Amino acid sequence: MKLKLVFLLAISFLLFACGPSKAHIDEMSLSYSLAAPRDKAMMMRAASVESADVVMAMDAGAGDMFLMGSSAGSARSQRMVNYTGNISLESSAPEAVIDTVVQRAVAKGGSVNNRRNGYVSLQIPVAQFKEIFDYILTLGRAINKNLHASDITDAYADNAARLRISESALARLHDLLKVAKSEQEKLALLKEIQRVSEQIEQRKLEEKDLLRKAAFSTINLNVRNEPPKFMPYSTNIKAFEWFKQLPNMHSFGKPIKLKVPQDFIETEDSRKKWSAASALNSEFIAFERKNNPQGTPQFWINAMHTHFKTIFNSEIKEDILRLQSVGSEPVVYYITVLKSSDKKTLKIAVAKFPSLEAEQKNSDAVKAVLKEAK
Repeated sequence: MKLKLVFLLAISFLLFACGPSKAHIDEMSLSYSLAAPRDKAMMMRAASVESADVVMAMDAGAGDMFLMGSSAGSARSQRMVNYTGNISLESSAPEAVIDTVVQRAVAKGGSVNNRRNGYVSLQIPVAQFKEIFDYILTLGRAINKNLHASDITDAYADNAARLRISESALARLHDLLKVAKSEQEKLALLKEIQRVSEQIEQRKLEEKDLLRKAAFSTINLNVRNEPPKFMPYSTNIKAFEWFKQLPNMHSFGKPIKLKVPQDFIETEDSRKKWSAASALNSEFIAFERKNNPQGTPQFWINAMHTHFKTIFNSEIKEDILRLQSVGSEPVVYYITVLKSSDKKTLKIAVAKFPSLEAEQKNSDAVKAVLKEAK
């Protein structure tokens, strides 16, 4: 009896892996063979009912509609399709485009999966997918776009049927455990109960993932700076000539000592220059110069933007002028005129990031100091 029990259990669960409906019928046969004579007629009737349900569930998965639930009698709806859209854009203000897209997606019930410089991955409700995909294409020049649709109806129906089989098998194993006589039988049954329980948890996780894929689709968006239109800076205004020295990290006038950004160290504190640097070779300086000709901080930032956009990818965000050099290994600069500037003095801070990686890792620390300084 002991050897028969272990042998039948092994054969039954091997069949589970091969095919849902056949494995389920064999499991019912196992329960029948080990049941007391007075229970055999009842278990045979149960086997025929359960097996019919599994066949109905599998047939539903092969049809044009899918089954939203564990019962074959539950309501049917359209097929389950997961969409993935990929878009690459060019824009003069990549981060501003991504901010706009994120706001639109969240307002429509979506969320952000991942975001880094020039890239964002979004989860979008299926009903809003096409609207948001088409909207993104209006925000810049499309370099590349593609759509991929994956029908997961059959995968969902198959997983649901296998989950039903495993749950039924688990119930039978518990029934067998109640009538087991020897410790060896009990240990063998407990081992199988644990294995089937783990299988059920895995099926439930897969079901949850498939339902999420059916409800939400993915949009991956890359936005890069559009190549600057190189034009000579036609207006030769003497008062603006000092702009061209800013990317060289020259300090004009009296140095200003600001708070050292996180992960930076102070590298110079003299009458000529104050500076700080990070381990990634990012550099940060601050200084003041005469406000002559007199202008507001916003005027000077706008004037710098007009000057630098002919040779850099240039954009203003959060009162910071961001410059990115053209090339495969761009250098990034942040320039800002502190709001503590007055009619007599301009207070200016400049940060240089030798790579996009350095910007990603050091920019928040620099922005925090600039915000506090203002």
